[in-house]
Amino acid sequence: MFSRMRRLALVCCLLAAACGGPQLAEPAAPALKLAVPVTLEARRPHEGDARTVHVRVWADAAVRATPRWKEEVTDQLDYATQFLTPLLGVRLQVDAIKDWDRPGDPHAALAALAAADPGKETTWVIGYVASADAVSTAMSELGDAQPLGHHLVVRMWADKPETDALAAKLPDTRDAQRGEFLASHRRHKQTVVLLHELATTLGAIAETDPTWIGHLTYGIKQSSFSDRNRELMQLALDMRLTEAAPDQIAHALLEGIDKAEWGGWVGAQHDEVVATLRTIADSAKAGKTAAEIPTAAYEPFDRVRQLRAKDPKQALAELENLLIAYPGNAAMHQLKCDLMLDRPGVKDPATRAACSRVSELAQGDPLVHLALGEALFKVADAAAARAELVVAAKKISNLDKGVPEAWRRLLELYSGAGYLTWSDEVIAQGKLAGDPAVAVIAETRARNGLPRGAASVKPEDEPAFVAAVKAARALVENKQLGPAARALATAEKKWPHAPGLLAERCELALYTNELGAATAACDEAVKLDPDASWALYLGGVVALKDTSEGGTRAGIAKLKRAIAADPGLGPAWRTLAKAYERAKDPAALADLGAAYAAKFNSPLPH
Repeated sequence: MFSRMRRLALVCCLLAAACGGPQLAEPAAPALKLAVPVTLEARRPHEGDARTVHVRVWADAAVRATPRWKEEVTDQLDYATQFLTPLLGVRLQVDAIKDWDRPGDPHAALAALAAADPGKETTWVIGYVASADAVSTAMSELGDAQPLGHHLVVRMWADKPETDALAAKLPDTRDAQRGEFLASHRRHKQTVVLLHELATTLGAIAETDPTWIGHLTYGIKQSSFSDRNRELMQLALDMRLTEAAPDQIAHALLEGIDKAEWGGWVGAQHDEVVATLRTIADSAKAGKTAAEIPTAAYEPFDRVRQLRAKDPKQALAELENLLIAYPGNAAMHQLKCDLMLDRPGVKDPATRAACSRVSELAQGDPLVHLALGEALFKVADAAAARAELVVAAKKISNLDKGVPEAWRRLLELYSGAGYLTWSDEVIAQGKLAGDPAVAVIAETRARNGLPRGAASVKPEDEPAFVAAVKAARALVENKQLGPAARALATAEKKWPHAPGLLAERCELALYTNELGAATAACDEAVKLDPDASWALYLGGVVALKDTSEGGTRAGIAKLKRAIAADPGLGPAWRTLAKAYERAKDPAALADLGAAYAAKFNSPLPH
């Protein structure tokens, strides 16, 4: 049937001493024949032409350090394709094999894989990770995947432990026979694990028969899937290849599972998969957000929330017990994500795995992305935070309640981190024109010469730009003029012709009494940003150096513009008061004092 299957049959023939040539001594050959893994076989071949499905493969450093790893991975994928073509009518096409600098425990590799490759334009992303230190037959130790996920992990063959364990079955064999025997075990076990995890992503449920690939432990007699699991896998794969939504696939799988009772599934695993699929299917009805907490679970769930601050370790332990009973409840998984963001933190792969599970169960819920964005800002990973918050913004409208609160939280995250443009986007999207943050953002723009759409400052650079302006200002005002000049020169290389930096050039020239240079720099800043309040204020100060009536009028005009652009700019108020005194305009001074008292709740000093 297939070239490798024919070669494996030849190996069996050799081991049974039935093909001529040098023969194995009895009774070794019959024993070895029984120890050779069976051939993978689809009992009822799929009808119709095979379709191509695309996969990407990632291999971690430990895998890449093993001899011939790429050939072995390719061989296993080829063997899996030879089985899947008659089973489900598909061929695996490997689009790329990539190096994976995976951090942390192999048990958390699934989340790390999802973080490394979102899985766009591919059906599956497959990660190969380091082998275990001992032989295992538990599928949970040999690989990992989630129902309706697009990612799966396979642990590599544990060469020395596996070889040592098989040694007792290799009495007095020639080197060639020994090598073929070990190769047949490696190929069969690794391919079966791969197929088991692929089946998990297609809604397959653990099977009771140890000769089925869906069994919870690996065995050399595993050759295929039960007909019921094959039906589920075919249904899910067909829908996935037509780009059906996850809730639609989940609903179809539930109907397929419920259509008839069948005793070949492991009961507990059946219930867990069904609960997960129901949560995904119900997400469409609930705006694709996390489902409510069941009434029976509310009291222990509330206790976990109360324990979060006092005893987070105990809170997590009690929540894990709840999740055993409610494995598909996304709201509970959201709390687990929140607990793990507290400790061990967002950088830990286990935390990312917990949060990824929320997204899998409630694919339209924005709250997990908001939580991740906040945590990533705290560890100064702004790019990753931005990626999460962009996703959150797209999902906020899915919420049945709390939409305004979600927009405000998103605004607080951006404005608190100093991202003004992204804050403006949220204000528009969330209709938050009356939020107090709007005035703060306007003041920050005016005070630091950062107008909307500034050509020289990208949105992702805004916090760094504002920090550079403030640092230069502090140096000038502390009369550290040399360091201030150097700081400005460095900043101007990155942000040339930025109004905020021109204003600081103006201030530096003012301190060195270069009034012509000061005027030129402030005027240029205001030309680029008419609301650059600091430049307007400094321009007023420079104008007032001319004590003539014309100089006073010019200074007053600029100071009034500075206050209009930035009402919180106290120095502009106080300087304007002195200008009114010079101009002998008590009425204007009285009006200014009243406005100042209303704004700052204190008398105007002058």
